[in-house]
Amino acid sequence: TSGSHAKPDLFKLLQQAAATAIAQEDVWAKHDIPSIPAERIIRHLYHPDTESWSTDETICKIQTHAFAHGAMRHCFRMKKLATPPKSASNHRFHSYGWSRASNYVAKAYMTPDHQVDCSQEAKAAVMNDVILQYEAQRWARKFNETHPPKSIVFIRAYAIEFPDRPGAPWFPVERFIAGKDSYGVGFVKHNTNSGFVDLDLHRTTPQVFSAFSFYASQGHRLVADIQGVGDLYTDPQVLSSDYRFGDGDLGPRGMALFFHTFRHCSYSDLLGIPAFPLSKNELRHQAKYHEDDLTLSDEESAAAEEDDIEGARNFNRLDQNRLRRKSVMNLPTDAFKPDGERATMRRSNLQNNNHQAIRNSIQLSKKAQAHPVLMRSKSDIDEVTYSLIRATTEAKFDHKSFHRKASGELRERKTEVHRNKDDQRSDVVAAPPMIPTDETKANLGKVHYQLACLHGLGRFPEMSEGEVDVPSIIFHLSHAASLRNVAACLALGRIRAGLDTTVSPDLRVAVPIDFDSARDFFQRAMESSYSAAKPKAAAGCLLLQILQEEENVTDVTLIGLLEETLSFMKKAEKEDVQLKEHSLRMSRGGGSHVGDRVEANYELEGSYYPGVVTFVEGDSITVQYDDDGSSETHTGGNVRPLIPMTATNDNGGPLTDEEALGGENDDEKCILEAYALKAHLAELKVVMGDVKVAAALFQEAADGAMNAGKMKTATEWSSKASELAN
Repeated sequence: TSGSHAKPDLFKLLQQAAATAIAQEDVWAKHDIPSIPAERIIRHLYHPDTESWSTDETICKIQTHAFAHGAMRHCFRMKKLATPPKSASNHRFHSYGWSRASNYVAKAYMTPDHQVDCSQEAKAAVMNDVILQYEAQRWARKFNETHPPKSIVFIRAYAIEFPDRPGAPWFPVERFIAGKDSYGVGFVKHNTNSGFVDLDLHRTTPQVFSAFSFYASQGHRLVADIQGVGDLYTDPQVLSSDYRFGDGDLGPRGMALFFHTFRHCSYSDLLGIPAFPLSKNELRHQAKYHEDDLTLSDEESAAAEEDDIEGARNFNRLDQNRLRRKSVMNLPTDAFKPDGERATMRRSNLQNNNHQAIRNSIQLSKKAQAHPVLMRSKSDIDEVTYSLIRATTEAKFDHKSFHRKASGELRERKTEVHRNKDDQRSDVVAAPPMIPTDETKANLGKVHYQLACLHGLGRFPEMSEGEVDVPSIIFHLSHAASLRNVAACLALGRIRAGLDTTVSPDLRVAVPIDFDSARDFFQRAMESSYSAAKPKAAAGCLLLQILQEEENVTDVTLIGLLEETLSFMKKAEKEDVQLKEHSLRMSRGGGSHVGDRVEANYELEGSYYPGVVTFVEGDSITVQYDDDGSSETHTGGNVRPLIPMTATNDNGGPLTDEEALGGENDDEKCILEAYALKAHLAELKVVMGDVKVAAALFQEAADGAMNAGKMKTATEWSSKASELAN
């Protein structure tokens, strides 16, 4: 940009920080690091565009004792020179320039007995740390391209290997950040991957950047753990839609925790970030939201030597948060309940009694409509009513979603009692609205569903005085359903049919039975594009149960539903096979083999498309694409495994609901067996006069029943098949 308010280039932030450090006295001078013997190191540099690594060699001087430590890592002061010029002698280079060499921080993963961890697991953790830094910077660059009031940058990180040490350990390394920002504040943690948002400083850039990263990535990423000095950030955690970034990646659940506390402001309006809907209770209590109790406070952190107490405390707090990330995801569901409630907390489901339960619900609804009994006020009842109406309508993102007028002009936020320091520029032009794509909507649906589940777990007891916040659960389930999230449609369909749901056992008594609505939800689940086949088959089974009890349902309608449900069941079996193939690949340590399902970087444009490996020779991999059958040969860095949507955290995929929520998701279980559906379909085909197809279906049903140990039923169906065939 030009003019009096022209912004500096993005990387000038780093240059200015480096220049300041050189101009000032070396803050580490008294530690006499230049007197430490130099060591040879191998630098491992990550290239995010190709998702590949390269290496070079140089030397460094690093202290033998950590100046800060946490539960997982120790932090060492280090000085490093640039890569040695080929013309320099080893002796001259080792003695040159150490007093002016840049200061770095090297972080080593430690074993339980406080030794540097040299295991493959530690190496993988170091690589993941570096990848996270680059992934965060990727979205920071996109953020800066919008010309925000303040640019941001993540400190460059890479891995170093000490080849001459026993075990050749790896350390993640980055420049040391010293000083204070323009607000007079030193190292600050602005938000976390478990929901904490810094509300004390009048700073909106970190929070808006986190929200921006979600929408810019179509909901596949959200950069959290924002911390650093000023707008120079470090050590981030990236949340993903498929939990691919290690133990700290809380996935859609972590995203839900962030948006639960994120406050939209004029800055987010300026960048075109749509408002994330929150319930009345959430909006009422948002201002009172405090830092997550799983994020350690300063008082809980360890002290260190006098001149580094604050840095050590921050590092220890960061490390403790890292250690607890996975426990945030996998914490037992009753851990969020007050002690007095833990003994009685139990997730219920009707499981095998679904058939009779639906019949009972239908009979009850014919006699007298069930009414909610758990609502606390008319406002709660109204919110639930409006939510249920919203749930079966398509999500809409108009100008109101972006806090703008119909003309596109920004609306003034009268609730902001002060102008944020990051909003003080008056020449900034509003960015176009970040209108969600279909992929973004699918991932938004996951976030709303996870937020409903968190409410169901009692994750926010301060909002409802220890009770489950039913209106907020329904609110987020409805938004998820409007975005065609299958899990949410299943949950709402079940409670409208008088069944329990794993989201919360309190919903069935709070929502009236309505089979027309239940039918719509199950149909909506089956129509969703972004889902595995198994939950769609579960929706089909439940929809079939409802239609069988209704009058005036034609055989043609039932045949169509049975065929569609069986198709989902067959597809689910195929997905299971793909999952086993993927698990086998993971067990052999990765690498591409003929027949593997992968994604390849089509024409090196940065867009990855699915296909199958047809040829492998060295680092050359030929992939045949699914969409048009064309083939392309790539290097290994441009081919990555295609993770099935049914994969679990144990075999390289996303966490299951069981892992994420601490309980089994019975909502997605089919209440009918495939062989029973085939027999039912066969009977309808006989009525329609399609005898040949009916005979084949009866035989398939008999074979399935035989495998399930239902010998009498199998014999009966086999006899019918023979009669029809003759």
